[in-house]
Amino acid sequence: MRLNPEFASTGAGLRHHRKAARLTQAALAELAGIGRHAVQYWEARPVLDRRGWAVKRMIEALAVYVAEHDIQRPVVLRPGKRVICGAKTRKGTPCRCKSEPGKRRCKFHGGMSTGPKTPEGRQRIAEAQRRRWQRSWTDGGVPQLQSPTH
Repeated sequence: MRLNPEFASTGAGLRHHRKAARLTQAALAELAGIGRHAVQYWEARPVLDRRGWAVKRMIEALAVYVAEHDIQRPVVLRPGKRVICGAKTRKGTPCRCKSEPGKRRCKFHGGMSTGPKTPEGRQRIAEAQRRRWQRSWTDGGVPQLQSPTH
């Protein structure tokens, strides 16, 4: 069986090839030597990490062969390709927006800072936090949440 490049890095593609081989999730898991929940997990993912152990085992079990250059550069990283973001939203559901071209996340979830990475950045943020707390102490103590009066 030859892997369709459009399905190369998606859970839907993995599901498509499993069904084309007339296998259940449990049967594919047994062939690949992994658990059924791993098959279920990866089929639900918008993006597959084909360098991962379980994904490699499933691809081998399905006798799916991918060109070497395709493995090195997944679909989501190709310029102009847009995939479903899949980030966890405030409701706890996956984001359904399309990613920015060539990226994995949409404009709402991509590029957001996850905090300072360098020791200098961490020190700068810690100092700003100390100043913020110092102001709150001089203004009358620990900041309190305002509760609505009924």
